[in-house]
Amino acid sequence: MAIPEKNLILSSAVNLAYRSLGDDETLELAANELDRLIYGKFGETRRKTKQEVPVVFAVTARARGFSVAVRRGALVFRAPTPVEILYAVYDFAEEFLGYCFFEPGVDSLDEFGGSVALPEGSLIRSRRPALKIRGFVQEFPFSEDSYVIADWMAKNKLNYIQTWMKYYDQLDADLLEFHRLRGIEIESGHHNFSYLIPTSRYAKDHPEYFAEIGGKRIKPSEDKNALLLSEQLCTTNPGLREELVRNLMAYARKHPEVRTVGLVPNDGFGWCECKECSKFYDKNVKGELYSLSEHVYLAGRIYHDLVRYVNKRLREEGCTLTLDFCAYINYCRPSEGMTLPEKTQVSFAPYWRCINHRIDDPACPVNSRYADDIKAWCQVKEGGRVVIYEYLMGVNFYLSLPMIHTDWIFDEIGFYTSIGVDGFITQFHLPHWSVYGINYYMMAQALYGKNRPRAKKRLMAALFGDDAAEGEAFLRAVRKLQLSAGKCHIPYPYSLFSRTRIEDYRKLEERAKALQKKLPRDEFRSDLVVWMQYLKQFKRFFDRCQAGRADAADARKFRQWAHEHCEGRQVVMLNKLDMYFNQIEESLAAGRPWIHFGLDWEDAYVLKHHETILA
Repeated sequence: MAIPEKNLILSSAVNLAYRSLGDDETLELAANELDRLIYGKFGETRRKTKQEVPVVFAVTARARGFSVAVRRGALVFRAPTPVEILYAVYDFAEEFLGYCFFEPGVDSLDEFGGSVALPEGSLIRSRRPALKIRGFVQEFPFSEDSYVIADWMAKNKLNYIQTWMKYYDQLDADLLEFHRLRGIEIESGHHNFSYLIPTSRYAKDHPEYFAEIGGKRIKPSEDKNALLLSEQLCTTNPGLREELVRNLMAYARKHPEVRTVGLVPNDGFGWCECKECSKFYDKNVKGELYSLSEHVYLAGRIYHDLVRYVNKRLREEGCTLTLDFCAYINYCRPSEGMTLPEKTQVSFAPYWRCINHRIDDPACPVNSRYADDIKAWCQVKEGGRVVIYEYLMGVNFYLSLPMIHTDWIFDEIGFYTSIGVDGFITQFHLPHWSVYGINYYMMAQALYGKNRPRAKKRLMAALFGDDAAEGEAFLRAVRKLQLSAGKCHIPYPYSLFSRTRIEDYRKLEERAKALQKKLPRDEFRSDLVVWMQYLKQFKRFFDRCQAGRADAADARKFRQWAHEHCEGRQVVMLNKLDMYFNQIEESLAAGRPWIHFGLDWEDAYVLKHHETILA
């Protein structure tokens, strides 16, 4: 079949001639990436003369999103900003050159060589994000991997990282520049009371800055693990409040490139009970089961009072930073009179959400409550922002339990868009990418308003090639296992393993092996086999524990198996698994039943979930 002459033909015989680059470094990056991807698709030619294909990068504020078109023989990329030109290059590569940017550091290509005929007219029309803020929560230090992560983020049009201040401090100029060129903002914050008011600096001379519990000021630990013990500040103390303002202002001067900082309590509970702080509580008004706060009184009023004060003082000092705070556990909802003015942002964390229902499903007793809270925050916006802080890798220790969220993520992003949410970020790690990477990839597609069937088809083809239908069926079977855990399911081991059968894991292992047999050297398929074996071993250990036949030696045996089989694979976070099983071994050695991580209040919620929500 002849190709019409008016089509623009891309092949190894073309030379890209750029116009309108100017001195913009992001446009230069976009040009380099387009060169790399086209020549990666078609290869280089040894001809002395090549057909010249004009490439135009048109940056104009009038553009409604980014577009790609063929106009009079030229390939035209049009967008309101240089970063969106870069996005357009990557979308063009996926949709017209056959690439898929699923795995960080790897550009999958469906077919090398040949040629691509591009018709005159629009190829991609006015593509805009569903939400303004799109990205990751990074709970680990920056490293050489950070370049790979930022590269993947840009390819998938993510533009935000929320991280701990202690990790932000490790960033060097090159890595900061690498993120800036790709339009990625890095928020410095997360759980940072202990960073802003460190024990080593304040505990001796200002014990009054720290929470009073049971009539005594706590002696906070420098060890991060102590955060599990819920160490907070005396947030009504006038000196403490002004010190927070001074330290945030000093941080802004030290890091002028930072645009958003956090004011976030240390993880857990432990709010101050001094006379002044106690005025903000009614100890008879406790939290609720859905937010894991039945055992503590609500802390929204005292936390929000601190946020209002600090934000007011920052504005009085001329500070332009956006102040991020969180909605979580016993401070999920906006307290009476709380608003979100300009330069404030709330990160809402639906912790221990049900993964067998969409977040907005009114039939779910957990998610429906979180959805109501999110709506409440959107209703008090006065120029501020609402960002969803998700857990698309489950919760608690990154244990690689099944969570297939590739379809519902589109529905949930649609819900968030409809109620006025501004952003969506999720916790993640590289070492479990074969397990949860499909969630992250499809999240990125949903956040930029992509077509769900086309995005899913592209991903299945990239992951499984000619076996895409069988691969998709395998993932559906994993999803079916997840759903079989009950009407509601919260992704900790007890919820999953207490309500599924060992035979289900054996069948999934055989299906994964059948996929691997068709392409034995494929690392992703091999990872799926190891993932199913890991889940089967974990289930077997759980069953032995429930039958009273397991001891600490069994726990060590499982952990040893995990290290032998998962080391070097993108299946499980072994350091997190070790932390989790250290506690299990201690419990079993002491003759205590294994429920979860050995925290009394947390184990109590697991058992109550089992008796009520999960029943």
